[in-house]
Amino acid sequence: MLPRAHRVVVADDFRRAVRRGRRTSTPHAVVYRVSGEPSGPRFGVIVSKQVGGAVVRNRIRRRIQAICASSLTTVPAAELIVVRVLPGAHEASWDTLRSEIGDGLRRAVTAS
Repeated sequence: MLPRAHRVVVADDFRRAVRRGRRTSTPHAVVYRVSGEPSGPRFGVIVSKQVGGAVVRNRIRRRIQAICASSLTTVPAAELIVVRVLPGAHEASWDTLRSEIGDGLRRAVTAS
C-alpha cells in the first residue's frame, strides 16, 4: 500500500495536477506530473464512475496505488503524480496495467 506521506489527499493538489501538469497518455490511463513539490514524491489516483461500479473502481484504484508504491524509488523527490484511469482499464490484466503505468510514469518524469 502507498504510505500516506506519498499520497495526494487534498482536492486542490488533484486540480492543480490536472490543470497545470504535464500530461502523458497510455491506453488505459493518463498520467499528470507537476514538479517542484516541497515533500517527497506524491501519487494520486482518479477513477470515475465511467470505469465501473464501486467494487471495480476500488479494485483498479488499489492496483494503481500498488504500482505507484513500487515506483517510489524511480520517481524524483519533488514530483506530484496523478493517474486518471480511463474506462476499460478494469478489463486490463495486472501485467498490462503495470507496464503501461510504469511507461507513463517514466515518460512523465523524463519529459521536461
